[in-house]
Amino acid sequence: MATHEWRQPLGALQFGVSVLRQTALSGHPAKTLELLDRNVSHLVDLTRKLEAVARLHTAPDTVVTQTVMLAAVAREAVRQLRDMADMRDVDLRIDENLPELTVDVGRLELAIVNLLSNAIKYSDPAKPQRYVEISGGRAEDGWCCLQVRDNGVGIPADALGSIFGRFTRAHNGAGLRVDGVGLGLSIVDDCVHAMHGRVEVASVEGEGTSFNVFLPLHPIE
Repeated sequence: MATHEWRQPLGALQFGVSVLRQTALSGHPAKTLELLDRNVSHLVDLTRKLEAVARLHTAPDTVVTQTVMLAAVAREAVRQLRDMADMRDVDLRIDENLPELTVDVGRLELAIVNLLSNAIKYSDPAKPQRYVEISGGRAEDGWCCLQVRDNGVGIPADALGSIFGRFTRAHNGAGLRVDGVGLGLSIVDDCVHAMHGRVEVASVEGEGTSFNVFLPLHPIE
């Protein structure tokens, strides 16, 4: 699966380079540059996800906790994905009234980045306003909830039970053209469980999706 995902964008990059060589004097390389840019972005995203999977499974017991403001981690995740969101005209919003918690910051950031990336990819181009909201607060005693909510295309009801599986894509064959290998949500699930939390999802096709991540405010021994 991963080999196929690498081969496709690499072939497109090779083709794009050859076209640029042939049209260097024409002054109209815009479409080829767009092709190159899209496939480079796909390879960067795929590389990041494969590195995350490798890191999570080679040192699953290595946890470095730190007390942080959840909003600060969310802002860093948003910063990393700002260009991707801007290209799709997706507004990224953060509720600053998020709690403080003691957590593995690396895993938390990785989970938020992948939730945001997934929401941006599946934004609905037919809607005049597209957004992803990060909000949350204290939940039951000793826990907090982080919510990532979007108004994207939504997830088919029959796919909700399998979206956290590795190499699983909910919209296969649904006519949507979205680059990806189906690792993002499995990384989220791995990260959240490593932090002794849980993640829940609710979605309505055509309306949007909401992921709720429940985490302990302090590490569980």
